Formats: sequence, structure tokens, C-alpha cells
Amino acid sequence: MKILLNIIRTAHAWAGLTLALLLMLSSVTGTLLVWKEDYVKLVTPAAHVDFTPTPQNLAVIAEAVEAQFDNNDILNIQFATAEFPLTKVTLYDTNYAYVDTQGNVVDAWHMNDRFEEWLYDLHHRLLLDDLGLTIVGLAAMALVILVILGLITFIPLRRHFSLRLLPGSLKRQALVSSHRNLGLVVALPLLLTLVTGIMLAFPFQVEDIFLDELRRTPEYSDAMVVGIDDITGEGTGDWLPAFERTLAVFPGSSIRSATVPSGFSAHRVIGVQQPGQWNRTGTSHVYVDSELGYMDLRIDSAGFPAIERIYNNGYPLHTGKTGSLLYKLFLTVCGLGVACLSLFGFVSFVRSKLG
Repeated sequence: MKILLNIIRTAHAWAGLTLALLLMLSSVTGTLLVWKEDYVKLVTPAAHVDFTPTPQNLAVIAEAVEAQFDNNDILNIQFATAEFPLTKVTLYDTNYAYVDTQGNVVDAWHMNDRFEEWLYDLHHRLLLDDLGLTIVGLAAMALVILVILGLITFIPLRRHFSLRLLPGSLKRQALVSSHRNLGLVVALPLLLTLVTGIMLAFPFQVEDIFLDELRRTPEYSDAMVVGIDDITGEGTGDWLPAFERTLAVFPGSSIRSATVPSGFSAHRVIGVQQPGQWNRTGTSHVYVDSELGYMDLRIDSAGFPAIERIYNNGYPLHTGKTGSLLYKLFLTVCGLGVACLSLFGFVSFVRSKLG
């Protein structure tokens, strides 16, 4: 057993040295990104307004977006909220725009031209496009193993645990002690962010493994036509009636996103967040034909299988976009703790090799 623990301890040390700098980078950038919308709101004068996301107000924004961009270029509209009164439009070829509450474009950019988007690209892809995304995802998998190995090595040393998380000096023993204590405190939050990060890095692979078979069942597809209305006719597929009908079939929900009709599809796809759900991107959807007005599909994410509901919570749990200030503060403290954990471990290892 002692030999096995020594092997695990050695593997943890060398793997930690390899991944420490990447973990520090990810934890610091991730902590900053928790406050991304707050930063954007602070530096954008158009966001300093009171806004109520009623169907009427959102219809004005949607109509303005369609008027200013080619529908075939509009990939997604993420609507303004009372807390963040800017609408983000995702466009073809990694172009984006912010639109104010009156539908005016206040900023347009490509890829990571804005600071916070550059920071996101650094965190998510290391500024290396898909290669960086793969590296980050694989590193997160390795870090999950590293954390587990660290917890195993802690077991025989558990009597030495204390709540002294910061080292009293830069001596190696003090750094090792703080690394051990801090590691135990942040282990579960770190595992949460690593697992959800893996889900975001490899979404298609995760869906293929865990969700594909469920989505092929007749029960899954049959549920998509349950609860649709029978309204049709001229004008019933316009933005305002489409929004009103969406809220009628999803009572108490909030409209979060939309896909515009285009050459690829005549539907307005409207995403909503239902009461009690954490994902604020809108995981429940209504498909309304923009020309004939009929409601084609009603996709109720609250009725999804448990594994898919857990998957949908991965994004808000990782990014802090749950609507809770306390959770954002929790992620901030944990992110800084993980950065310190990596730093203490890295410095103590280097000092051990330098004597």
C-alpha cells in the first residue's frame, strides 16, 4: 500500500507540474468571465437603461435585427433581460453584434475583437481555434484524474489538515501544507467546473454518448407535439403573436432567444426559460411557421430525461449564469482558490527540485 501511495503521489506531482500553468490560466480567466456581462454593462452606455422584456419590447428588437441584417446571416438572437439590457446577435462567420433596447446596433465585431471575447477565446480555446478547444478538453480530463489522485494521497495525511489555507512563508513545507489544505477545500467545486468544462469542450461527443439513444425513442419525438396550439392564419406567425403564443403554451416562462426564418427554414424558433430552470439561454423551444402561422413543435426541456436535464445545467453551472449573485461569488472565491492551489503546488515542486 505504501508503494502504491508513493507512485500515486509521484504521478500527482509530475502531472500537476505539467498542468499547473494551464490550470492557473483557466481559473483566472474563468473567474473574470463570471463577471463578463457586468463588465460589458459597465463599459456600454446603451446598457444603462431600465428594460422589461415583454413580448412587445422583444418583438421590436427582433424586427429591428431582421431589418438590419440578412436573415441568412443571423444564426441566433440572445435577447436582452432586465439585468442585462443588451441583445447579442450571433452572425455567420463568427461575427457578432450588440443591439440596444430600441433595436439599434451599438457595437459589431468579428470573433474576439472585443476584450471580453478575447478573454473568452483564451479561456475556452487558448486562442488556437478548434485545436485549443481540444487541448483544453483533454487537459480537463487529465485534471479530473489529477484531483482524484490528490484526494487519494490526502487520506493518510488527513490528520494534518487545517483551515490555514495560505502559507505562512515561502518555505517548501509551508507551500505543501497550504496546497494540501486548499486542495481539499476546493476539490468538489474544481471537479464540478472540470466536468462541466469537458461537456462544453466536447458537446457533440457527450450528446452522442449520453443522449443520442434517448433522442431516437418514439416517446421523445412524440412529446414535441404535445401542448401546441391550433392557431393559424395571416399575421399569426409574426414576432409579437409568436412570442405571445409561446408564453401561452409555456406559462410563466421568460423569452430568452430566437432563430429567425431564413432560406434554410421558415420557422421562428423561440427559446424560453421555464420557472425553476437555471439555464438562461432558453432550452425549451417553440417552432412557429412565419408564413402560415401554425405551431409545428413545442419542445419542453422540463420534461426531458434526467440525464438531458443535467446536461442542460452544465452551461450555467460552469459559467455562473444561473441568475444567482451568491453563486457567482462562490465561483469567484473557488476560482481564486484554484489559482492559488496551482501556484502553491507549482512553486513547491520547483523548489524541491532546485534544493
